[in-house]
Amino acid sequence: MNLGIGPNRKVFFLKRFYHPRFKDMLFAFRNFGRFCSQAEYEWENANLLLDKGIGTYRLVCYGEQMKCGLERKSFFVTEQLQSQHFADFVAQNWSQLTWSQKENIIVALAKLIRKVHDEAIRLPDLYVWHIFIEEDEVPGEYDFAFIDLHRMGRSVKSPNKKIEDLGRLYWSMSDKYFDDKLKDLFVRAYMGDDWMGSKAALIRTIQRRVNVLAKRRKLRYY
Repeated sequence: MNLGIGPNRKVFFLKRFYHPRFKDMLFAFRNFGRFCSQAEYEWENANLLLDKGIGTYRLVCYGEQMKCGLERKSFFVTEQLQSQHFADFVAQNWSQLTWSQKENIIVALAKLIRKVHDEAIRLPDLYVWHIFIEEDEVPGEYDFAFIDLHRMGRSVKSPNKKIEDLGRLYWSMSDKYFDDKLKDLFVRAYMGDDWMGSKAALIRTIQRRVNVLAKRRKLRYY
């Protein structure tokens, strides 16, 4: 949706939910403590990330139609992010970046995901195409935003669930752009200095998830 013209023009995106499956409603109930619409759940998830200083949607509004306390349909409106789709950024710029620039991006992303997990939050839809990137005011530094939050988990204690997030992202990091050296750097940056366990064990666990995804899904081209 577009409003205004010229420099005052703003772009908005509308996400609709129709007759959600009961398992999706139950998932929201388990994470939120009550039945709510998919739009409200995603709205609250976005606000939670923002409260934690983690980038996500520019929120506008949501609406819902409920019957007997259960959702029939709902919608969620956001303003266009000023940052760039990470998959597009990689496709357009990766070959021109220096190793130092790639390193800064990978390390910053890994540390942010570790911060998300340390907040007991997980992102089951953590793929390259669900991330946006923007260069910080400090040259060479980057900020990120996560989208598609309707399956986001709250108060997640299980390390295995969080590592599943890493497996999805790892799988979506195309070998065309992300070689083994960069992926290894990503894992080391995620672990930091306080990880209880070995890097080799973590990589094996991530790779098992990658192998499962590779059998079920075809990697998107970007």
